Amino acid sequence: MRTDTALRHYAYVSVFGVRSLDDLKTAIVQSTVSLDGNELEPSVDSFVEHLSSIEGARKLLGAGTRKSLGFLSKNASNLPYVGKLGGLLAPGASLLIRNQIICIDDIERAGQGLDVADILGLISSFRERKGCKVVMLLSEDDLGDQAQKFREYLEKVVDQAIRFEPTPQESAAAALNVDDNLSAILKERIITLGITNIRVIRRIRRFLSYIEPQLAGLHDKVVDTVVRSITLLGWCVFEPQLAPNIDRVRSYNQFSGLFGEDRRSIEEKKTDLVIRDYGFDQFGDLDSLILKGLKAGAFDTPALQDLLQALDATMRNEDVRAAIGRPWMIFYDSLNDNVDEFTISLVQVIEQHPKDISPGDVSKALEFLRELGQAEKADELVKVYIDAQADKPREFFAARHDQFSAPIDAQISRAFDNRLKEMPLTHDPAEILIKIGNTKSWDPAQIDFLASVPDAGYSAMLKRLKGADLHSAISTALMFDNFVDVGESEREVARRMRQAVQLAADESTLNRMRLQPYLRPAPAAPIEGKAT
Repeated sequence: MRTDTALRHYAYVSVFGVRSLDDLKTAIVQSTVSLDGNELEPSVDSFVEHLSSIEGARKLLGAGTRKSLGFLSKNASNLPYVGKLGGLLAPGASLLIRNQIICIDDIERAGQGLDVADILGLISSFRERKGCKVVMLLSEDDLGDQAQKFREYLEKVVDQAIRFEPTPQESAAAALNVDDNLSAILKERIITLGITNIRVIRRIRRFLSYIEPQLAGLHDKVVDTVVRSITLLGWCVFEPQLAPNIDRVRSYNQFSGLFGEDRRSIEEKKTDLVIRDYGFDQFGDLDSLILKGLKAGAFDTPALQDLLQALDATMRNEDVRAAIGRPWMIFYDSLNDNVDEFTISLVQVIEQHPKDISPGDVSKALEFLRELGQAEKADELVKVYIDAQADKPREFFAARHDQFSAPIDAQISRAFDNRLKEMPLTHDPAEILIKIGNTKSWDPAQIDFLASVPDAGYSAMLKRLKGADLHSAISTALMFDNFVDVGESEREVARRMRQAVQLAADESTLNRMRLQPYLRPAPAAPIEGKAT
């Protein structure tokens, strides 16, 4: 700012919360600084110096005044009225305002009791009678009921009105430091939504900073999801008059209007279009938690941490599933001569994700490798795969392919059987069979466990059970042979029980007579059964 003009003093004041013209004039006096000074920030020294430069005010400033004010905060706009100064600054503050530049900000946020017409009248007085140049800063859209009055007086008071309408790009650049990754992502989201209010952008970034420590180390998609949510919801909370209606955001369904009669209003369709183009799918638990934090001023950190960790696990699992499917995209997508690319991709999947690939999928990969001349490498990968399953429960090793899957590789199957022999039983198989017999329902984990019990375990079970429990366990296991819609694990349970029954019957004529009902062949017409 040049200082070679006749105006040697400058004041910046905000009308936010100011309730009277006297308070506004006092704030101007307190904030006035000399343009010849080293700083434009008002201070106690600049305040006293300004009063000392005005004829008639010097006598109010004794030698002790500067000392009495020296301990006060450097922010002069918060200075209290002290002694004789208070009597001067309240009703007579306008006497001290002349021949200076004044910037009055936040006119639309004036406190109750201070009318926009009064402010414009005071500004007119400063211009015409006090030799001042005045700059007004305000958001006309936020004047509310006083907007019409402002427009009526504007032409009489203002020489030149400039409508400041920054683009979203300009507003984001002014509000954010895009040197950090989060701000860079936020900037793109701000631009997509078209947010131009710099205050709103800064508030959104401040709330994002509250979550920032919890985002460290999480999947990039988790970070993007959080930024996408907090940008949209922050806009709805902090600038509701321009943002989409928050209730519409909460109820938004990306499939609205696609099926059946579209009952949405025109306004709802416009809002849905903004939300859809922004890439917001639907309002979920994470969005609900973020919205509560924006309204409350703080986030529920433990709950937020749990949701973020769960979302991170989901995103990483999706990456793994995509990696496992990549070789088959190479295989099915073309007829190119890319056998090397395909085999390398198969090997990488097993080496990089052995704990995540299923026995059926790895068996299929090994089969293809052997057929393509990579038998030795396939044998090496079997060991890699088996070693990676060290912490899996016995149900994993007991699981057999169902009627929709390819058979498990023979080497893997033998390795699984060996692991089962080494692992102790964690449940009583008899209790499981009796429970299934009583409830007529079961779950896959129970069946996988029963299929993991060795043949000797079934024989031992028959030796120790008595009465109704003995017959319930036998009939429950054998019933799986009569169902048509069960998997290989269920049939394995029936096979092992049938073998144990046959061994027990072969021990004596008496046992054969006892077990005769269970030695009959399975019914010719199978019945339907369903696991629950």
